[in-house]
Amino acid sequence: MFGYVLRRVLLLVPTLLGLSVLTFSLVHLVPGDPAAVMLGERASPEAVARLRGELGLDRPLHEQYGRFLSGLLAGDLGRSLKTREKVAVEIANRFPATFELALCSILFASVFGVAAGILAARHRRSYIDALVMAGSLAGV
Repeated sequence: MFGYVLRRVLLLVPTLLGLSVLTFSLVHLVPGDPAAVMLGERASPEAVARLRGELGLDRPLHEQYGRFLSGLLAGDLGRSLKTREKVAVEIANRFPATFELALCSILFASVFGVAAGILAARHRRSYIDALVMAGSLAGV
């Protein structure tokens, strides 16, 4: 059991690293300049260039990724492009609503899933069983 847990923990490192590369890449593949988005359409080219320097967007990608990783390890998720608030604060502000939605979804799925399972079990190999199976597959 200890070996299994150790293997899973060790596999977590490359998984998280791959996820960070994917996230970093997606942010940089989105069209448009983040500095220009933050400042708006009417921003002067000098202001955009200054903000690009402050954000480190004028540096090579490997340096940007290094800063991104060190920020993640320090718990700094950066700032929102829209609100300029810290992303961690944005997540914390929205967490209660997200938690409530997830909890309601789990309760809904559990109640209706168990009811549908009982209904399908009582009417095995009938059209009701097929409908419940099709509905559960569609739901997934």
